[in-house]
Amino acid sequence: MKVLQLIDTLDAGGAERMAVNIANAVNEEGITSYLCATRRGGTLERELSSQVSFLMLGKKGKLDLVAFRRFFKWLKKQQITIIHAHSTSLMLAVLAKINKRSIKIVWHDHYGMSDALEKRDSKLLKILARYIDVTIAVNEKLTTWSREVLCVKQTYFLENFASLSGDTLKVTTLKGVEGKRVICLANLRPQKNHIELIKAFSKTQDNFPEWTLHLVGKSFEDDYYEQITTAIREHEHTSKVYLYGSCNDIAHILEQSTVGVLASISEGLPVSLLEYGNSSLPVIVTNVGQCAAVVGNNGIVINNVREELSKELVKLFHCDQKERDQIGLRFRESVLKNYSKKAFMDKVLPIYKGLIS
Repeated sequence: MKVLQLIDTLDAGGAERMAVNIANAVNEEGITSYLCATRRGGTLERELSSQVSFLMLGKKGKLDLVAFRRFFKWLKKQQITIIHAHSTSLMLAVLAKINKRSIKIVWHDHYGMSDALEKRDSKLLKILARYIDVTIAVNEKLTTWSREVLCVKQTYFLENFASLSGDTLKVTTLKGVEGKRVICLANLRPQKNHIELIKAFSKTQDNFPEWTLHLVGKSFEDDYYEQITTAIREHEHTSKVYLYGSCNDIAHILEQSTVGVLASISEGLPVSLLEYGNSSLPVIVTNVGQCAAVVGNNGIVINNVREELSKELVKLFHCDQKERDQIGLRFRESVLKNYSKKAFMDKVLPIYKGLIS
């Protein structure tokens, strides 16, 4: 069995992190493991094990025939049996299967707007779904959608897992006072709701001026980024909100953080939430996607950012460090038990083996 993880890029993002995590974990199981970034590499390349064979295809545009031929030739040479395609890389996986019918396709659906599935364009996916052998979804809503809308019979919900243990890079130094830092790990996309997070945090500053907010995630230099920077400038206490962009040393960043927050209006199962757990941070998250199921009674789940977030932040700010540590440790224990690499591999390996038996 030879398994390829297929992903568009290795920029820092949830789907990209899972592709790297799975490629490394498959290799640790003694299975020949590959990863292909179809368009470009990125910051996550350094987290890929040296024992995982890596191909940067460099596909230019949707119909790069030269890249397609190179990819098909490489698949044949490596004798790949399973393509585990993440998100929008599915199209290339399907073309590879049409070229070589014996290839099996696992499609991993990381769709981040799972709370608005009625708006999802499914026309192309319904065509591609005819070639999918198995679908893996990151939450229960996506599992149901794949089964009912795409009509994929073999559809599984597998919980994401995070891996920070191998990350020893220490580059980023967070500003602000130690022990009084709120972290949000999320690329700068509208569904991540940074602007309302900034507004909610600003409301806490009159009584808790030493606390600071730290936003770590890739900027796409678009209108939303401009809206975020404008929101920071226009609000009082702007000197207490910091933007860092995409960073490689997430474990080191979380070691410097005190409280983890996600204010998203929609999610799948965010890997950043699991990384908060691995780092023993007390968390506040919105009740979207699989977030409430991950947190359970081991953190704070809110339904309305505008009405609830500032109040819940204040409650955590009022706690002493020992209380916050206890909350974070309970969350960590839950994440390690329910969202571990072992738990994921115990579910995905039988899926792989079933495809080639």
